[in-house]
Amino acid sequence: MEQSATNIIDDLRLLAEPHPLPPWFWFALALGVLAIIRLYQGWREHQKRRRADPRVVAEEAFEDALEELEKVHHDLSREKSRPYAIAVSGIVRRYIERRFAIHAPNRSTEEFLDEAQSSPLLNEKYRGQLGHFLKCCDFLKFARGYAEVPELEMLHEAAVVFVKETRLPAESLARPGGVKTAEAAPPKAANPAPAKTPEAAP
Repeated sequence: MEQSATNIIDDLRLLAEPHPLPPWFWFALALGVLAIIRLYQGWREHQKRRRADPRVVAEEAFEDALEELEKVHHDLSREKSRPYAIAVSGIVRRYIERRFAIHAPNRSTEEFLDEAQSSPLLNEKYRGQLGHFLKCCDFLKFARGYAEVPELEMLHEAAVVFVKETRLPAESLARPGGVKTAEAAPPKAANPAPAKTPEAAP
């Protein structure tokens, strides 16, 4: 045992002493760390500017809403009237919150509409369309009503038209400080038909 310990000590003595790293290594390392910090700070500032620009927020809200509406459009059926109404009303509400800076995530439809009424960016025509749309969705969500596929298609088209017509105008996107009130455009689709109540069982 003592011999083994002696051999280990002798082997360690044969190891070369570590050489100190040259000064340029630490200098290069410091420059690299500083460059990474600067890049991160620049990225953070860029993200803050993007989030602070209402034009960027409005355009991203428009693109996200259309993408989400396209996803739920593939699953329309009479049996899924309620899940569809929950999904599509949520998409429109999130779009409105971002597009018109209305923060009301947990409010009822009536409270949400009251908040929308006070927004100077949403004109009277679109307030009426929004109210009718959300109330149709509420009927399917809470009254356990149902809608046939053609009626769900109309409801879906109403959501798509609302998002497209309230998109921030192109001229506002092209220049700074140009958030405008959503102006009424020629109607492209009829208001969604009211959903049907479940038929009484015999």
